[in-house]
Amino acid sequence: MSYNLTHHPDATMLVEFSAGTLATAPSICVSAHLHFCEQCRTELLRLDQVGSQLMAEAESAEVDDSLFDSVMAKIDSAEANPEPSVATEVKGFPHSVSKLIKNPQHKPIWKRLSASVDIARFKTGQSDFEVALHRICAGGKTPKHDHSGVEYTVVLKGSFSDERSVYKEGDFLVRQPGDVHQPMGAQNGECICLSALKAPIKLANPFGFLMKPLLRINPM
Repeated sequence: MSYNLTHHPDATMLVEFSAGTLATAPSICVSAHLHFCEQCRTELLRLDQVGSQLMAEAESAEVDDSLFDSVMAKIDSAEANPEPSVATEVKGFPHSVSKLIKNPQHKPIWKRLSASVDIARFKTGQSDFEVALHRICAGGKTPKHDHSGVEYTVVLKGSFSDERSVYKEGDFLVRQPGDVHQPMGAQNGECICLSALKAPIKLANPFGFLMKPLLRINPM
């Protein structure tokens, strides 16, 4: 299936992904985006070829395994914590996300975050980012919020919009501290996104402190 995407990882992220130096959580997000994006897959292949050529011309040295194998190994070795009611949306999802969902040792559980948003957190064997699925109901709005740290998001199903743009399946977003927005799900169906969040969001609502316990992140 061909996706006409307008939001992609920047060149630096793709270079780090190709080199195997990108951190685990953002690597999972980039890998999910590559599932949808032929343009970035082509660029990654070019970067891999350039890297292979440079290695062939350099003195031999011991190198790590491929990035994807490294990320998947960390996922597989995460601490076991089985739970009952799990997120089961797998069909059509990227391999990296499907593997996280289907792993019997740490299946994610949907929990209510607000009236319109549910969250299912993953265990990924790292401690810098909370990696999770966010599900916005059809036409639902998230609370308007700012970011305390960087957040990477990939749309896996459906679409949503905010004050800047409309984001469709496969689109890759980066939000930095100071980026204030209010995502809203499309009217024609729920939207599911994969996110890697480095710090809790900050609600713009003056009574946002009442939700603070729900907004704590849990890197694992």
